Parts: sequence; structure tokens; C-alpha cells
Amino acid sequence: MELDPETFGRASTWLLHDSTGRLVGLGLVLTYVLGWSRIFSRAGFPAALAWLMLLPPVALLLWLFLAFAPWPARRELRALRRVQRVVHQAEREKLAA
Repeated sequence: MELDPETFGRASTWLLHDSTGRLVGLGLVLTYVLGWSRIFSRAGFPAALAWLMLLPPVALLLWLFLAFAPWPARRELRALRRVQRVVHQAEREKLAA
């Protein structure tokens, strides 16, 4: 499928100069930012990082960081599982005695 420059021009004009187009564009940007903020917060990072995803070079770096950095949420989960194992072990020893 080929992108027709005339169609692209009409769409960009609609998005930039029509009030409905601006509203749709704002809705798309907000949906994009809210989606990324949900991803960042679930990973244990500040949700405000989602606003940086609007800057293309920074977005690429953040995407790579999110893919390869250790997530705080994972560290917390590992720590909780360690505590849980210790508690279960203590309970088993208490029942055995």
C-alpha cells in the first residue's frame, strides 16, 4: 500500500487546523501517554516517564531501558518470595517440634 502525499497532506491539515482534528489528535496523544504510564508504573518505574515517550530519540532509549533494565517490581517480588520461604520454613519447623 502506497501513501499518497495528497491524502497525507489532507489528514495533517485536518489534524492541525480543524477543531475536531485537534481533539482527536489530543485524544490519541493522551491515550499513548496513559498506556505508557501504565506500563512504567507496573514495571515499578515512575509513571511520569511516559511523557518522555513523546520525544522520538528519548522514546527509543527508554524502550531499550525498559527492555533490558532490572525492574524494581521484580526485585520486590523476589524479596517477598524469599521472606515467604523463610516464614513457611519456620512454620514447618514449629509444627514438626
